[in-house]
This record gives sequence, structure tokens and C-alpha cells, in this order.
Amino acid sequence: MGERDSVSHPEFLENREKLKFILFGGKGGCGKTTSACATALHLARLYGERKMLIASCDPAHSVGDSFNCQVGNYITPIEGTDNLWALEINANEVGEEFKKEHEMAIKKIADHGTFFDQQDIADFYELTIPGLDEIMGIIAIANILREEQYDLVILDTAPTGHTIRLLSLPGEMKKWIHLMDVMQSKHRFLARHFTGRYKKDDADEFLDTMSRDISRVKNLLNNSQSTEFITVTIPEPMSIDETQRLLSRLKSYNVPAKNIIANRIAGQGKNCPLCASREGEQKLYLAQIRAKFSSYCLYKMPLFPYEIRGIERLEEYAQVLFDEKKYEYKPPKRLSVLPKSQIMPRYQISDILEKDFQFILFGGKGGVGKTSLACATAFRMAEENPDKKFLIFSTNPAHALSDCFAVSIGDKVTPVNGLKNLCGFEIDASKLLEGWKKEHKEDIEEIFDGFLGRGMDIKFDREVVTELFTVTPPGLDEILALNKVTDFLKQGMFDLYILDSAATGHLIRFLEIPSLMRNWLKTIFKLLMKYKGVVRMMKTAEELIDFSKRVRRVQEILTDSRETEFVAVTVPEAMGFAETEDLLAALARLKIPCQYLVVNMVIPPTKCGFCSVKRKEQLKAIKEATKKITGYRVSQVPLLPHKVEGIDNLTSLSEIMYGKGKE
Repeated sequence: MGERDSVSHPEFLENREKLKFILFGGKGGCGKTTSACATALHLARLYGERKMLIASCDPAHSVGDSFNCQVGNYITPIEGTDNLWALEINANEVGEEFKKEHEMAIKKIADHGTFFDQQDIADFYELTIPGLDEIMGIIAIANILREEQYDLVILDTAPTGHTIRLLSLPGEMKKWIHLMDVMQSKHRFLARHFTGRYKKDDADEFLDTMSRDISRVKNLLNNSQSTEFITVTIPEPMSIDETQRLLSRLKSYNVPAKNIIANRIAGQGKNCPLCASREGEQKLYLAQIRAKFSSYCLYKMPLFPYEIRGIERLEEYAQVLFDEKKYEYKPPKRLSVLPKSQIMPRYQISDILEKDFQFILFGGKGGVGKTSLACATAFRMAEENPDKKFLIFSTNPAHALSDCFAVSIGDKVTPVNGLKNLCGFEIDASKLLEGWKKEHKEDIEEIFDGFLGRGMDIKFDREVVTELFTVTPPGLDEILALNKVTDFLKQGMFDLYILDSAATGHLIRFLEIPSLMRNWLKTIFKLLMKYKGVVRMMKTAEELIDFSKRVRRVQEILTDSRETEFVAVTVPEAMGFAETEDLLAALARLKIPCQYLVVNMVIPPTKCGFCSVKRKEQLKAIKEATKKITGYRVSQVPLLPHKVEGIDNLTSLSEIMYGKGKE
């Protein structure tokens, strides 16, 4: 394997000696972290004189898990190398450092450009900004590039939807810098008017530095000689669709992308029905990959019989990827007989069908099958409760409900084929944002009119308001997604809401939004009361009060074990369990009830040598993980020989999860 489907680029990363920035991205669970770490390790070995850094901007980091070592928000040397370091960017820590370093400059700009007094500004400055992690990721990358300590930086990105948002940030941040510059320009004008000259202050220096840093990132992202984005996919329809969306956005942002890794290609098991079925299905999707992405160089990587983790296995993966070694699977001479006691029970989750919840949330690492499990659950519950109405909705920027149900859903409440009491909804946060801006533009301008002075003030303040509506505040799209959920609750349209969430890191951020929003709304209300003589309580203020009540209700529901249940989904691999531990700890911190853990894609008992080796490793990972993860109702779902798509497959999956349905 390590096969090439293009003769124009015979080697992976043909321009590797000139590259300064390599990004890896794709759908969650496609192996992008493995590909990024293996590439970093291989290039470090190949070019011993070049200093290299592999960094992760995914909130749910797995670079350390991939190398099987401890990596955090500090530069960590990779054992066995002299020129490779790793970093897992902690957005909160970077954000606190950034706020502390630039506090005086930012507050000065706000003071110069708004009518808020210093206490108002201080109150806002102390708040946590939703969606800050992607911005701080860009800031951290900008700092790394500015310091020029490394000859090559390799970035392991978040799953597709959030990577697309990350790549849009340099352009969005340039708008924010321009907005702050407009705010500062009023101060410059007044200084020149009264003193005849203007000398740059620390606020100007901050804006200049930020502008240079973001321009450096943007220019590097667009430089085809020094940058390349590697897309990693797997031969499955959802992954192919996400790859297509990602490549389209890369093109629109002028980010160079030439190579695609098609990962986890089956074909090693012989005379095995499971392997044969997967291989046959993959051939169809590989043909689609070749046809859709014919202008890219395709590198096919095999499905290994073990998890790629640790230096030795990463090196093996890299040797195949860089075509230094042909992968040949050698079946074991003797198959291990696994005791039945190691096989986990099914149906441990079945009693969830009998409980009267308002919310059931499915979450976990990308690629663990949470969408399939959520859809199967929604279908089963709707089928068995025809007198109730159910909504399954997705907050993942890269939606998959339509693929799973085999019906077009989108951002409208859409009935799912086969049942009248089940609807789907894929939240389009960017569309909600544009609608919100359009709806409230006149109202917001009226609020600012209350603060406007006379004469020369008008020009600057009007410009600030105009510029404000061209920028996208971080996290606002997720806040609006939450607002949409609260709308459903207020209208009482459904009895039960089932959430198919984004991958772990961004799911946690979404679950934190209610608490963060309540703090923001309290500060906004305090300002409205303070300036009520200047600004009358209009439609927007009234809506904010209503939104505050609804956010509080959502927070109450999410933390009430009688109304909400979180189903954690993982796969039987060490890296999957490591991320699951982090997720469960976050749920406990947020007081969101979770008693169910589903281990998905467990290889069933088999006589196939390839599957047997993999199954043995899986059961070992399960045994070790369940020693540490205790107090949960753990059940297994087997690896299926086909994709889960359409009502028939979802019915079969629901029977595996919950047993036979009612007669």
C-alpha cells in the first residue's frame, strides 16, 4: 500500500525542503493527527539540521496521545529526536496572557472609541469571550511565526467545520483591527485638532503589531512555495462530502492544497466476510474520491491491525506514507482465543428509552459514530412513541444528519422519511448570524444614536457603528445556535430533543455557552439600566431579557438528571478513551448528567487473522480504560460491515443498541 494515484507528484510533499508551514485537516476520526505526527517525525529524521514544531489547535488535543507522551501548553521535546518539539495550544491560557499583556492598550481603544466609562469597559474586559479558542489559536500561531524559532511548523487542526472557521479568521481579524483603528482615529483627530500633531501611543503600537502578525499568518497561508494544507479523508460518504467542502473553502481562501491522504483502506483480511464487505464498499467510495478529486495527488494508506500510537508505529506509518516501505500484512500463525468474559454486555443503554427526558445529547471524539447512534435512537423512540414529537438536531458545523437519514434536512425543521413525529434540523449558525444582523441593524443604530454627540463626533461614531456590522464577534454563531434551541423550547414544538453534537472540544464550548451568556447578559443589563436616561428600552433590549430567561431555562434543564441525559460515545482505542476521560471530566465540572458510555465499533468474534489481532488490542484497551472510567453503564456496539445510512440500517442499529422493538 502507500499507493499513488497521480504520476505528476510521485512523492508525498514533493516541495518538502522549502515548506515552512504544513496544515493537516479533515473530518474527525479520519486520522489527521496520526498523519500530522508521523509526517513531523519523518521530516525531523530526514532533515536533522532543521528545527520543527508540531502544534495542535484542536480544543480536544491528541498530539500527546499520538506520541504517547505528555504534551501541554508548553514546548515539549519529542523523545528520540533532537529537532522536533510539540505544543498543544491552550486557548484559555493564551487568552489570559494576551489580555494581561495588552490590557492597557485595549481598554484605551475602547475608551477612545466608545461612550462607555472606564468601569463599564473594565466590566466587559473581565468577561470570558465565547469562541475565543480559534482566535487565540491564530494568535498563538502568529506568535510562533513572529519569533522564527522553527524552520517548519506543522499544525494539527480541529475537525472540518471548525478548521474552516479558523482559516477565515485572519480575514475576520483584519476587520476587527480596522474597527479598532476607526475607534482610535477619533482620538488621533482630536489630538491633532488641539495640539497640531499626533504621537503614536501604546494603543497604536498594539494595532500595528496585531496587523503585522495577522498579515504574516495570512500571507503565509496563501504562499504556495512555503505552505501546504494536507486533507485527510476515509472512503466513506460523510468524509468525502466534508473533504469536498473543505477543499472548496481552501480554494476560496487561497490556501495551497495539492495532496489528499485516503486513510484506513481495507483489504488485508482474507476469507473474512467483514473485511470483504468493507473492502467492497470502500471500492465504490475510492472511485468517488478519484473522480471528485482528480486534480489532486492521492495517497492511499492501509488500515493497520493495531492503533498507530507511539514513536515506533508512527515511524512505520510514515515509511508507508513516504513510500519508503511497502506495507504487507502478515497474519498471525495462531489465533488467540479470547475468553467470553472479556466481551462487554449489550443493552446497558436500553432503559434510556423508558425515561421521560427533554434532552438526550450524544457526544464524543470525531469519527466515533455518534451521529449514527443519535439517529438510531431518535428513530427508535419516535417509532415506539407515536403520540410524542421528537426533534434531532445538529450543532456540528459539518452536519451529517442528512447523510445518515438519507434525506435532505438542512436548516429547516424537516420531517424524516417514514415517521410523522420525527423531524431533523441542521443549525446553520452563519445564516442565523446574518439574519440577526439584518433584523437588528436599525435597532442597534438607534441605541448608538442615544450616545451620539454633535458636530465632529458624528462622523467617527457613525463609522464605528457601520464597521461593527461588518465583523463577526467570536462565538456569536454558537450563541445564536443556542438561541434557536431556546426558541424550540419556548414554542413547545417537541417533547424530546436529541442533540448530535460537534466533536469533543467544541461540544464542551457549546455546553459552556449558557453560563458564559448569563454573565454577559448581566453586564449588558447593568449598562442598560445605567444609561436608561439616554437609551430607551427598545425591541432589542426586550429580546435580550427574554433570551436571558430562556438561557437560564436551558441551563436548568441541562443540569437536571430528570430532564437531560448525556450519552458519551467512544471507540475501543487508547486515544479514544483518553479523550473520553477529558469529556467526562468536563461534563462533571459543568454538572451535566451522564451515566451511559457506549463503546462503538468493537470488532465481533472472528476467525480472520487481521480482525482477531485488532479485536485483541481493542479488548485490552477496553479492559484498561474501564479500570479508570468507573461509575458508568458501559455497553458495546459492534463494528458493522457497512455504512449506517437510511431507515433500514438505522432500524438494525437500534436493535443492536436496545434489543428488538415492541411487537
